[in-house]
Amino acid sequence: MFIANPPTPVELCRTSLTPALDQIRQQPEYQKAHWGILIQTQETPPRTLYEYQSRQFFVPASTTKLLTTAGALVRLGGEHRLRTAFYQQGRQLHLVGQGDPTLTTLQLQQLAQKITPAQRQTLDTVVIQTGFFQGPSFNDQWEWQDILSTDMVPVNSLILNRNETQMRLIAQTAGKPARVVWADPQAGRYWQIVNTTRSTNHPVQPIGIWIPPGLPQLHLRGDVSSQPLSFTVPILDTDQYLVNTLTRLFPNQKITLQRAVPPTDLGTEVAAVLSPPLSQLVTHINRVSDNLYAEALLRHLGAVTHPQMASDWAGIQAVQKVLTGLGVNPGEVRQSDGSGLSRHNRVTPLALVQMLQGMAASPWGTSFADSLAAPGLPGTLRQRYAQTDINLQAKTGTLSGVSALAGYLRPRQRPGLVFAIVVNQSEQPAGVLRRGIDQMVLTLNAWAEQLPPEQWGTCTQTGQPARWGLWTFTPVRAPQP
Repeated sequence: MFIANPPTPVELCRTSLTPALDQIRQQPEYQKAHWGILIQTQETPPRTLYEYQSRQFFVPASTTKLLTTAGALVRLGGEHRLRTAFYQQGRQLHLVGQGDPTLTTLQLQQLAQKITPAQRQTLDTVVIQTGFFQGPSFNDQWEWQDILSTDMVPVNSLILNRNETQMRLIAQTAGKPARVVWADPQAGRYWQIVNTTRSTNHPVQPIGIWIPPGLPQLHLRGDVSSQPLSFTVPILDTDQYLVNTLTRLFPNQKITLQRAVPPTDLGTEVAAVLSPPLSQLVTHINRVSDNLYAEALLRHLGAVTHPQMASDWAGIQAVQKVLTGLGVNPGEVRQSDGSGLSRHNRVTPLALVQMLQGMAASPWGTSFADSLAAPGLPGTLRQRYAQTDINLQAKTGTLSGVSALAGYLRPRQRPGLVFAIVVNQSEQPAGVLRRGIDQMVLTLNAWAEQLPPEQWGTCTQTGQPARWGLWTFTPVRAPQP
């Protein structure tokens, strides 16, 4: 991480912000990178304080989640909840989920326990309705490496235990393959293990896990010492996982799957469990950048608005409609998924700022801003801007060669600012890119706090120049959590 050192006072005129930010962008480590930047005042109409390629398309990474969460919050409201329920129709019990990403096996067990013994005697079949989400559970524009690293798991309408499980590798006698132990044996049974690991007291080769595209195989290789290793593994066959789970909960009933869109009338609701309010889901998504939550929310939005369409595509259409209402120019966004994991997302910095401006002026302004990460608090900004008192609420974004930050900056006793900074096509590691972005934000904050707002316009060389300086950064060891 990087800690800011106090700025050195330098005599600068009113237009000092432009050369100061240009200087950061033009540092040698960023020469091959592509920058897109827009900084505006949070007022009506806004004043643009700095702009660089703000109407060019960039891969936004996880700042895409800002679009998804804004669309869901405006369209569905903060009190909206995702419902998982049992309905009885004759001798059939129907289980319908709406993509609640928080649903656990324990909750499903508690839900099943609400079906009384007398009610169970009237049943012969439990139907798992998996068609609330239409379309594939994976986006065909995600990279296989993202699935391997469990950045993404299948996104279906009955997400159980995040559709993932834990696998441990435990060393055995020296020279033998490590033993594979699953936290949930039911989840692990769908994988074929190709284990070429080696138990040893002197590990040399690091552990590697490889999933061949299209095959339910886990190839394990590398050295395992006396310290067990844990890995998160996706559950690929979510349908069978649900069938096995419901078989344990209803041992005397036949379990079947129905993949079509659920009928509007499934009988009488006999038990239900609700997700946390959508406002809490949005906060979780924006603060910790949870990919699964974002994708589930996008599909839920799509299923609610256009149940017959592919849910991810329908969700994107719903988001676009909300963005237009917030003042985002048509053609400034090409959204491919809900999380930003797809490298095919394209967003301009102008669109991000227009969306943030629109949300700030809407009834959801305060709750949306409060859903974003902030320095020193749990979330993706917790370790950034240490030892500063900067008032910042923002969404981060990181992919290979991509770093982004967009949100709200509130200098002390000054009007609020709205900004989007996106870096693409860089060969530098993420930490180097974040350092440049953080330099810009701290420089902007120092500039705004030193110059009165009436001097935030064009330089006329009149009046007294301001005294302030660029923020420099010294690398230090990050504190242990």
